[in-house]
Amino acid sequence: MHTPTNQYTFSIADIDLDKELGRGKYKSTQPELSIKPKTTSRLFIKGPIPFDWLQKANSLGGSTGIVGIGLWFYVGINGSKYFKVDSKLDRFTGVSRQTRQCALQRLQSAGLIKHWNRHGGYPLIEVLTTP
Repeated sequence: MHTPTNQYTFSIADIDLDKELGRGKYKSTQPELSIKPKTTSRLFIKGPIPFDWLQKANSLGGSTGIVGIGLWFYVGINGSKYFKVDSKLDRFTGVSRQTRQCALQRLQSAGLIKHWNRHGGYPLIEVLTTP
């Protein structure tokens, strides 16, 4: 039988640990880059969001698309498609109360949501998944 010959011999003594670990005279001259997490917002919109729904909402004009995206944000937070809209949606989307109300009426007339106004209270919304 032929025994394979190993032309490469390996010895632990052949490894220069200082060079491998970047110590001593082998230390890198490049400045160390600190890896810090970016301080971006950790908010996200939980999907799936029907593309047809977004397309129809954006085609209604004005801030309706932005308010629609805010409604889907609320769906992700609440875990339900039925919720109460409060002034936090206005701050999140950057629209006024009057603009929000107008956008909600447009979304309802397009068949994307059901909207119930309550006297003296925030409106109740049900987001419909099929436009």
